[in-house]
Amino acid sequence: MNRKERARIEVQAEKLIKRSKLQEAILEYRKLLSGDDQDLPVRNIMGDLFVRLGQKREAVAEFQKIADFYQDKGLYSKSIAILKRINRIDPNYLESVAQLAQLYENQGFTSEAKSEYGKLAQALERQKKSNEAVEVYERLIKLSPQDMTSRTTLAEMYQKAGKTDDAVEEYNTVAEYKMRRNELKGARTLLETAKKLKEDYPRTLTNLIDLFKHEDKKKEALDLVNEILNKDKDNIKALYLLGNLHFEDGNLKEAEEIFSKIISLRPKEVEARIKIGKIHIQKNELDEAFEIYDPLVDTLVRKQKEDKAVGLLGLILTAKKAHLPTLEKLMLLYQAMDQPKSLKIIYEVLLEQYQKNNLREKMLSVLKELIDLFPENEKYYQEFRNLKEELGISDEELDAEQASVRLDEAKDIIETSLSKADLYVEQGLVRNAKRMLENLVMRFPDEPKVAKKLEQVKARAAKIKAKDIVSKLENVQKKETEIFDHLPSIDSSDSPRTSKRGYDGRLTAADIIAETDLIPIITELEEKETKFYDLSSAINDELEAITAVFNYQMRGDTAHVEKALTDIVADFRRALDEKVDREDYDSHYNLGIAFMEQGLYDEAIEECKLAANDKKLRIDSYSMISHCYRQKKDFKQAMKWLEDTEKLVQADSSQFFALQYEKASLYENLKEQSQALKLYRKIANWDAEYRDVSEKLKTLEGQI
Repeated sequence: MNRKERARIEVQAEKLIKRSKLQEAILEYRKLLSGDDQDLPVRNIMGDLFVRLGQKREAVAEFQKIADFYQDKGLYSKSIAILKRINRIDPNYLESVAQLAQLYENQGFTSEAKSEYGKLAQALERQKKSNEAVEVYERLIKLSPQDMTSRTTLAEMYQKAGKTDDAVEEYNTVAEYKMRRNELKGARTLLETAKKLKEDYPRTLTNLIDLFKHEDKKKEALDLVNEILNKDKDNIKALYLLGNLHFEDGNLKEAEEIFSKIISLRPKEVEARIKIGKIHIQKNELDEAFEIYDPLVDTLVRKQKEDKAVGLLGLILTAKKAHLPTLEKLMLLYQAMDQPKSLKIIYEVLLEQYQKNNLREKMLSVLKELIDLFPENEKYYQEFRNLKEELGISDEELDAEQASVRLDEAKDIIETSLSKADLYVEQGLVRNAKRMLENLVMRFPDEPKVAKKLEQVKARAAKIKAKDIVSKLENVQKKETEIFDHLPSIDSSDSPRTSKRGYDGRLTAADIIAETDLIPIITELEEKETKFYDLSSAINDELEAITAVFNYQMRGDTAHVEKALTDIVADFRRALDEKVDREDYDSHYNLGIAFMEQGLYDEAIEECKLAANDKKLRIDSYSMISHCYRQKKDFKQAMKWLEDTEKLVQADSSQFFALQYEKASLYENLKEQSQALKLYRKIANWDAEYRDVSEKLKTLEGQI
């Protein structure tokens, strides 16, 4: 169409509009549509005309084409404006609501996206489109994990749809949130609903028992566990719950019996062994605790989980009695980890303990290590010289003794490695033996036995199929266990995914490869192996160690040794920080919760401030910071953070009034009764039955 013809049609259409012949005008404008950019103003006019005619569907269709065009061109702000216009024309046109929510989400406008998804979900519910509504709620929760109202609605929808497990999971998530906020009545209702849906669901039972403990109803907690065990006496989850209840009540004998039973049922259950170790620590039986933890520490070291190994040993160090085997094991760990600062602390503690026990030869050895680490420290030289004179040891004798020790260690390494090489060759793993011996030659280039063995292995080089390597390695593992007696046994009855509690002590074919510095072989079997400790979530043991030592210091009876041990644990805490990325906000939030529950409020505040960098976690993080300051009796700071939280929530929402209640309670702490009364009245106007607001009003009105 040429320009002249186009102009003629536009003039004709405008005349028709003036004569109120809108439908005819639309027909004229349709003649101008050509499928290019020129369509946009024409479609805009047509959409307006359809609106004037009351033809919403036709108007929406025109504006939708404009919105789609802008979106395809990457003009998102213009597309959003048109979609908002469509929503005003026809609020029931849900396709544009969904598109608008998606655009907001993609552009990072989280608050606006949540609002649109909320509207969409509610509209779909009204239209009885349950499946679509569920999908939107799932998306909304992914966008805003702390939206407990949406989680509760989703749980109810799962329940109606017969998705029992999904419903129970959501009910538990909301219940856990309420328990953290001390809203125990609401948590109980949700957990009872979850229990009716699935009576033996482990997470529900665990949370119910936690709820009973919060309410100081230990008898009900025990009754619930016994109810489970009456139906299934070997239920591992229930046994753990029962053992923990006895442990917390100080019934150490009963707790030990329960955890021993768990180990008899599952010999590789590491958590139960750790619990028994804790019981021995409580009873001040440190040798027994060390005997339990020592093989676990060795296994963790082989898995390159040195931080977890330190954490286990740290539990023993929480006792008020310095334990030499534990300290010596820590020394070896820190030597392997190359941590001079931690080593200095350990060495100095060991020096003190060796002196108390008159172990002078060991003192001499430690002083030599300190001199090697810190040659600039004259104090260590002086102590070393004095002790050497006291013992009557010459430099030549000392050097010969140390050389002898190093020679013995080298011989042990060489002999063990040669035996392993023979074992590999025997099982057909010639290439693996060759690689191990090549590494050994690099370490001991002057040892003729190693060079000779390497030549023999090269001569016997065999063609080995890659698919046979794994089965051969398993055979090697069994034989190594028999010969060297340092590897955990393989229980063929255990599947790779039997434990979800963390590291289960199983040694795989990949570990043998790692242990011998061989090239790893990727197989389908290897890819399905279980994951081990996730440091960002499994922190309870370390926190217990830190808390216990802190408690000793707070009581004011911390001796020199315990203070040094506090430094050790503090170093471990720094190592933990290095493992958790500063931008891993979920992990920092979880750490904050764990610290808060252990009474380490300063540490909790620090973690929550990091977590607050994530918009999704900001409200809960601020709220937790306020709670921590409140526990510290710093009510002004608590109020400041609560007011910051208040700015982030929607006015007159349930979350808003929950914060108002906390503010009112803080005003009571600050002795500002009139301000508290004002807020309680505001809450009562919103919901007279909210928590104990009615009782609060009566009390304060009586006081004032």
